[in-house]
Amino acid sequence: MEIIKCINVKKTYIMGKEKVEALRGINLEIKKGEFVALLGKSGSGKSTLLNMLAGLERPSEGEIYLNQEPIHSLNETKITNIRKKHVGFIFQSYNLLPTRSAIENVCLPLTFNRFNERERLRRGKEMLISVGLGDRLYHKPNQMSGGQQQRVSIARAFINNPEIVFADEPTGNLDTKTTEEVMQIMLGMIQKHNQTFVMVTHDEELSYYADRIFYMKDGLVEKVVDNKKSS
Repeated sequence: MEIIKCINVKKTYIMGKEKVEALRGINLEIKKGEFVALLGKSGSGKSTLLNMLAGLERPSEGEIYLNQEPIHSLNETKITNIRKKHVGFIFQSYNLLPTRSAIENVCLPLTFNRFNERERLRRGKEMLISVGLGDRLYHKPNQMSGGQQQRVSIARAFINNPEIVFADEPTGNLDTKTTEEVMQIMLGMIQKHNQTFVMVTHDEELSYYADRIFYMKDGLVEKVVDNKKSS
């Protein structure tokens, strides 16, 4: 059964007197437990599509269903509640709070979902150990390398055990060795809990980790490659 569904999704931005068609009619379905890569060059519409699927932006036209909820027509409060309960995010720039320790950053989603402090700290420590940062619990972002910061970001995304994790260029700021390590951590997480993972990337080699690749160009899905069938 699909956990994400798009029907003729379009997004147009007004920039001065010009209209920019970022998405020009996207139709796709993503199944529960599937790893999908949105692959394309800068300006292809892949990050815009990710934002639509996650409910961070609304489409200009079309329908989007997240876990069968019509997020294209829900109000912001309902969409926020869906994200808090069912969605995790991993960003290229990590998006960590600079004045908070690793464990405080990781525990933020639990704070929003009103877990008590003892449970937050227990789960935060467990998650950081699982991504290899058991000795960095109380380090702040400026005391960690880029790869370590991204591991904190991954731990934060997965701490709520979300059904869906969205990742926007999650290894874009990392070297080759660290990229491989980070990808293996994320793969281990999603496989362990049968989570749906949607990753934006411009790197074709990284897209080969995915079950399916959606090749994007000029705001459209140009083709879809099933890596399971081709392997």
